[in-house]
Amino acid sequence: MIHSDALVQEPAPGDITTRFTGDILTFALTLPAGMRGSAWVRTNIGHADITRTEIIRSVHYQETALGRDWFDIPMRRVAPNRFEVTLALCEVGHFEGKCFFLPEGERSPVWPPGANTSVNVDCADSCCANIIYNAFVRQFGPNKSRPQELRAPGEECVRLLDAARYTVIPPSGTFRDLIAELDFIIGALGCRILMLLPIHPTPTTYGRMGRFGSPYAALSFRSVDPALAEELDKVKPVYEDHPGWREPLGAYKRLEDLPAAARSYVARLQELCGVPIELVSVGADRADTIRIAPLFG
Repeated sequence: MIHSDALVQEPAPGDITTRFTGDILTFALTLPAGMRGSAWVRTNIGHADITRTEIIRSVHYQETALGRDWFDIPMRRVAPNRFEVTLALCEVGHFEGKCFFLPEGERSPVWPPGANTSVNVDCADSCCANIIYNAFVRQFGPNKSRPQELRAPGEECVRLLDAARYTVIPPSGTFRDLIAELDFIIGALGCRILMLLPIHPTPTTYGRMGRFGSPYAALSFRSVDPALAEELDKVKPVYEDHPGWREPLGAYKRLEDLPAAARSYVARLQELCGVPIELVSVGADRADTIRIAPLFG
């Protein structure tokens, strides 16, 4: 197989992209001036049925997959040294493709270096409103792009603490650091749901969780953004004690048969929540449930 760095493919060889059914994907191949011949893209886009059949037969009948889903599609010359072809993405699945140039009068194609370009095509129904971005707020701090370089004797202090099995945790990111990345997360990545994972507890185990500790942790609520904790100082917790019970409840099928303390506890929860309680679980099994009122009215 002949490769040439002079051939430039778009999207680049080795790139992996995600699209949705109904989208289009344009392959382009740019050549040095003066090269004569034709350009093609070799791909399995549009032949998911053949791919699926080969996979099934290889599993059930131990047949060797021969790549019958791959085809050569001619590209159109749009400039003296540039070819393009636009393909419709009509099927869900994983597809690959790569351009090549066939010099005039020769039978051996010339390829740009690198692996195939991959495209994962998802259903159009999932192209918006349900792509979740899990935000690890701690890692949006000064170490997001690369580790901070500490001035002497900082690195030596870290080394000594590591040797003594302490955990040295870098500065945490803030919610404002995350806000600054929303244009990229929503606009470029196409995410529609931002999931803020729990910010407690403080990571303490370097050996098991790495330099940043747990990615789910952001040190503490106040250290992430003190302004978000202003109202917290005004909150005073109210504790209530309720009498308990010793007997198992799994055998009970009606609320009125429960011990008086259990019925009182359910009534207080309903009062605090301000909504009717419809189900009470009295055991680990799914059947260990007391239905108080019809679900959903």
